[in-house]
Amino acid sequence: MAREKSFPLLLCACLACVLLFACAPRNPAAGTAPLKDIKFMDTTGFDYKLSASLEAKLPSVDVTFPAVITLNNIPARIDKWLSVVEKFGGKVEIQAEPEPGRGLITEIFSIFIKAFEAAEEKLIYAPAKDYNVLVSYQAQTGIITRMAFTRKTGPGQAAAK
Repeated sequence: MAREKSFPLLLCACLACVLLFACAPRNPAAGTAPLKDIKFMDTTGFDYKLSASLEAKLPSVDVTFPAVITLNNIPARIDKWLSVVEKFGGKVEIQAEPEPGRGLITEIFSIFIKAFEAAEEKLIYAPAKDYNVLVSYQAQTGIITRMAFTRKTGPGQAAAK
């Protein structure tokens, strides 16, 4: 008699698992074409392009800035990407672009980890865990000119999948 009651419960539990798995969120950037060069625009579309490009495991993805962005006014959208890179052990460095008569100045750029607000947001930024970022800027003005997302290599870095 106990077996007769446990079978419908087992069947319901299995059905619930299948339904939960079918409803699991997927990266909303899926289906977006990966790009090697992306122009920054403070929109969700930018997040989708960068997520799809990093998800494609390109060796390098460059983000350029058509409008002025300085080291002291990095948009929150970019800050989230940099935070995820650091959260997963990647490096975020800054580098002055060479000027006539001057050498390169390299400093470690530290940005604090921010918590994700939703599961979808975690999925968007997840591909960044396998990348480092090099931020290039004009030394005299502090204007950011480029960010290069470069796939991590070497022992203990990006795991081969």
